[in-house]
Formats: sequence, C-alpha cells, structure tokens
Amino acid sequence: MSFIAMASLAAQREPLPVKPLVLRARQPSLAIFSAGIAGLFPHTAASSSSSTAGLPDLVGGARLASAAAIIGLGLHQICRSSRRVVMHATATKRVRLSSSELPKGVDFYQVLGVDKFATQGEIRAAYKRVIRETHPDVNPGSSAADQFMQAQEAFRWLSDPQQREVYDGVGSKFGQDAIYDYTDEPILGTLTEIRNIPELRNGIEMVNLCRREMSFKGAVKIPHHIKDVRKRFRTYGHDRLIFVRNFFCKEIRKVLQYPEMVRRLHPFERLSVEIALTHHIKKEGVVFGEALACMKHLRKSIHEQGKARARASFEADTGRLATFIADEGVEEIFDMVVKHEPLIQQFIGCQKAIFKSPCIDLDKPTVVFVGAPNVGKSSLVRSLSTGMPEVNAHPYTTKQLTIGHLWHFIAGTPLLIHGQIVDSPGLREGQGGRHNLMDQLTMGSMEHLPTGVAFVFDPYPYTHGLLDMKQQVQLRESLRRKFPRRPWIDVITKIDLEEDQSKENVEDLMRRYPDALKVSALEGTGLDELNMEVRKLLEEMTKVVRQLQREKIRQLRLGEPRASYVGKEALSLR
Repeated sequence: MSFIAMASLAAQREPLPVKPLVLRARQPSLAIFSAGIAGLFPHTAASSSSSTAGLPDLVGGARLASAAAIIGLGLHQICRSSRRVVMHATATKRVRLSSSELPKGVDFYQVLGVDKFATQGEIRAAYKRVIRETHPDVNPGSSAADQFMQAQEAFRWLSDPQQREVYDGVGSKFGQDAIYDYTDEPILGTLTEIRNIPELRNGIEMVNLCRREMSFKGAVKIPHHIKDVRKRFRTYGHDRLIFVRNFFCKEIRKVLQYPEMVRRLHPFERLSVEIALTHHIKKEGVVFGEALACMKHLRKSIHEQGKARARASFEADTGRLATFIADEGVEEIFDMVVKHEPLIQQFIGCQKAIFKSPCIDLDKPTVVFVGAPNVGKSSLVRSLSTGMPEVNAHPYTTKQLTIGHLWHFIAGTPLLIHGQIVDSPGLREGQGGRHNLMDQLTMGSMEHLPTGVAFVFDPYPYTHGLLDMKQQVQLRESLRRKFPRRPWIDVITKIDLEEDQSKENVEDLMRRYPDALKVSALEGTGLDELNMEVRKLLEEMTKVVRQLQREKIRQLRLGEPRASYVGKEALSLR
C-alpha cells in the first residue's frame, strides 16, 4: 500500500487527540515535517496554526498529496542534517597524549578519583566529571590544564581492558620504566624511504604506454571547436608533441630525485645504499652517478626536441604540414628513447641493487649478532628467529644484513614485543682501524641503530676461520671499548667439537668472560639459555626505542624543525 493511500485511510478515521508541537526557530526541517502532519489532520490546525502556515488551502486528494510532499521534504532535510552530524563525528580523530608528560609513578585511579576495583561505567563517569571541572574553557589555570591532560591519559589506559591489565601489573612503576609505556606504532619510521621511488620502466614499455595513452585512451583529441582548419591541426600537432614530451620527462623525473633523497636519508640507510651500489659497480661495472647523469641528459634532450618540434608544428603554413611535423617529431622522440634502451637497463640494474639493501624498522627493538667471519652467527640466527641466512663452510657467506623476527611476551603482562634479530657480515680488524665495505655495514648497524649486541666466538677457527682466538679477543675488546654502554652478551659457539685445542680455548674464554654462554647450533646445546638472554636484550632495547619515540614526539609537539630521523645521539647509548 502506498504512502498516499495510508494517509487517506488515516484521514477517514476518528480524530485522535494530538499534542501540539512546539517548534524551535533553529529546527526548520522539523517545522516542515510538522506542517505536513498538520495537513493530514486538519482538526489540529487550530492548536498548531503556526505549523500549517506553509501548507496551501487544498481539499481532497490534492491536500493529501501536498501534505505527503511536505512530509517527505522534512524527512529528507532531517536525514541530511543527521548525515552531516555523523560525518563530522567520524572525521574527528582522537588525539592520544604520551605518558612522558605524566609525573613519575602517577596513579591513574587517583587522577580519576576511583578505586582499583571500579567498573568501566564508574571510570567513564569519573572521567567526564574531571574533564568538566578541569577543561581549559572552564578552568584556565595551569594546574587544571595538567589535570586535564592526566585525566585524558588515565582514561585512555583504564578504558581499554588489555591496557588496564598492563597498568595494573606494573602499578607505580608506570612512567619509571619505559618498557611498560612501549608502543609499536610507527613513530620513528622504517628505513624504506629510498624504496618510495618507483622502478623505471624500460624504453620499449614506455614507448608502447605513451602510444596507448595518446591513441586509444584519447589523451590528445582534435580540437573540433576551432573553426579554422589550419589552426585546428596546428593546435592538434602542438598538443601531441607536448603530451609526448611531458610523458617521458615525467617518467624520468621520478628517478632524478635520488641525489636529494640520499642527502636526507638515515645514516644507516645511506650507508646501506652506498655499499649496495659499490657491490653493483664491482659486479656489473656500472657507476650509479654516471647512469643518473646520462638519464638527466636524456630528459633534457627529449624536452628540447619536443619543444622545438611543437613550435615548428604550431607555426606551420598549412594544417597538413603541421600534422607531418608532429608525426615526425613524435617518432623522433620514440626513437631517441629506444636507442637509449641499454642505458635505461643499466639504470634499472642500479635501482634493483638499491632495493636489495636491508630494511630496518626503527620502532622495533633490535639485536645484532657480531663476530669474525664464519664463526656460526648465521646458524644461531636461524635457530632463534624467522631469518634464513645462508650457511656454508666458506668465509664471507653473509654479504648483507639478514633480518629475522622474534616475538616475546613481557612476563606478567600481555605486552607483546616484536623484535628484530640481525645476522651481520663477519668483521676483521683492519690496519689503522680501517674496514672494508662489509665491515662498514656491520659497524654501521651498531653506530647508527639502537641495537643490542651478541658477540660470537669460534673456539676452533683453524678449519675455515679467518681470525684466531687472540685476534677474536682483540676484536671483541675494541668493539666493547667503542660501545661501552651498549647492551651486550658474549656467546661461545661450536662447543660440540672434540678437539683438545677447542676445549682449551673454551676454558680460556670462560675465564676471561665468566658470563659468556656456551651453545651448539648443531646439537642444540645452550640454545634455550641463549634464547632467554636474547629476549632480555630485546626488553632492554625496548626501553631505548621508547625513549627515542618520546624524543621524537617531544620535537613534534614543541614545533622544532622536523628532522628526518631521531638518532641514538639523543641518548647515552655508547
């Protein structure tokens, strides 16, 4: 049954007492709706004459149709206003404050004025009460502003059952130990900015894509609105050349951002890119800087050629000549790109080398395994994490950082830590403190990243090792002197060897480093103990990461010039 028919039946029934509607001046949509209701029930017009002011004096079906139309208009405006309210509420984001603003050992329950056994309803009611009393618009005092911020932070932690469980587990330690205020949100960022530049397409693919965009997708159309035929085809030829020129210049311009981007990269990411390109030079003989300069020259040539041909086409004597010049210019640009295909392929090879550089997430605690070449670091990383580094008998098997992942629950809390376990290339102490490229990558992971260190000894390096025991001890001592405050553990691997020299070296190392762990990746001996010690390192590094996150948040809040990264220089890690 239609709405008009239902309204007609309702008008034929006995009149019912209808309470007059009192309308507000700022509710026009509700007024329109009430006017339509009054039109359906004329006997109420006397009691609500203001509601029927906009309804024409009609009878029968015309009155019903008019009333129905007015009701529909009122409902439509009410729905529109409700939709605007919902959209406004959805667009409003909740701003979360950092606990670094809170005093040490703050009691969230005391801030809200409730006990520890309060229900969620009581916590919400107390939060609303404190907010009303300390809102800056009501109480402009500085102490009230501090209480207002503390109440927001307290409600954020106590309104979430899981976060409340974490807070209840640590109590007054909250704010004193950074690990309990750790967040895995992307604050410091990930070292992947260099990967944001897309890979360059090869020359033939760019030419085919340009043809498709220009011909089939109609990127350039004949301007039929121009009545003069000669001017029409002049303009058409000019637009085609400008489109082709801009298409290739735009594609090449994307990869010309590398010099500017490399200058503002994180130091470790810059070092990783430099080492990756150096390896590429030794392997392929292509220098990235020279390839980049050639790409810049190619873009300049395309721009000049397109500009000159576009001017010639626009100044042609006839429309046919303009079309001929445009066709010839487009094909010249296409031939120029195809002839530079070897250069484009060399540049794409450099880009692929850059994309192979390691990706480190600065918001996750990290432990790096360090040691001489071929001491068994890769086998330990395989045993402890999801990383799958290559394991072979020859030295320098690991030529890049290999990253594995490890998840760890803090004891007594539901706080889950996502840690990174890094296998690094073997180190050799160079003459005068100089290191080769792979050594620089390992040193950079300790110099530029907040990492814990697990130093690995090989007690029997005489089979395929490069450093004997004395040299390994010297390497360890030099690194420890350089990073005296870095979280550190010593690991003695390959204890399953039965050689007498190996056993003597193990005993000597245990006398030097009584806290060192003895493990065997082959037999699994000591891996459980090493696993627990690595997890303790992750907990320590979680505190460091949280402090770096607080420093980044502080810089952003104070409006300081935004740095591209927050390095370990903000803390006393070394």
